[in-house]
Amino acid sequence: MSAAALEKFATRFGWPDNLSFPLTIGHRGASAHATENTLKAFSLATELGAGMWELDTQLTKDGVCVVSHDDHLLRVFGIDEHISALTAAELAAMPGVQVPTYSAVASLARNLGTGLYVELKAASTGIPAWRELEANGQPFAVLGSFDTGFVRELREAGCPYPLSVLVPLGADPHLAGDAAGADIIHLCWERGGERPQDLVTADLLDRTRRAGREIVLWHEERQPIIRDLVDLPVLGICSDQPELVKAAAKKAAA
Repeated sequence: MSAAALEKFATRFGWPDNLSFPLTIGHRGASAHATENTLKAFSLATELGAGMWELDTQLTKDGVCVVSHDDHLLRVFGIDEHISALTAAELAAMPGVQVPTYSAVASLARNLGTGLYVELKAASTGIPAWRELEANGQPFAVLGSFDTGFVRELREAGCPYPLSVLVPLGADPHLAGDAAGADIIHLCWERGGERPQDLVTADLLDRTRRAGREIVLWHEERQPIIRDLVDLPVLGICSDQPELVKAAAKKAAA
């Protein structure tokens, strides 16, 4: 029943019909092996078995949607500048900085046949991200955010893509799902102790499914936990090391 429900979800949104669940989602690409949210990290994630890439959106001073977790460039690139204070041309010209445009990442995903799991970090990136995908006939994607308002904006605008709400540890996932009008609850519970998998209870799974939603799980790199997660009836699992999820899922299916 669970596998059938996941396949029905994929069909509903026009996703490829040859998917296996849970989907392997490269967190910011293969971010354990290459600089996060770069074209190299995304390409490598696909090579390592990811069916989707999780990515983050920011907005330049002149309104270009780009892919970066942080607005501040300091943590990743060691530069004390903010994306929102730079034009796209200025950002692209900065030595050593690899912040791709959203359109470049979407194009690469089309070429590689990989889905996009888009986390909206900056306001006003949701609708352009949706329209970019739609204009290029790219249905294999999810749009979501921790900010329920960003997700609700897309729902009310009639976005045809599945919408995800990211839920921090300690928050009620069902209330968040209702507030956002989400199709997916993304549990960001990687800090939920030595066995966060135990937080994904049968009651949680059942209640989520009865609400017409699916679940995506946090980024996980601990192999014993991944071995348990791949047995759960969830839509996808994120990881900085997508090869670990892919290998565990393959072994579980054998």
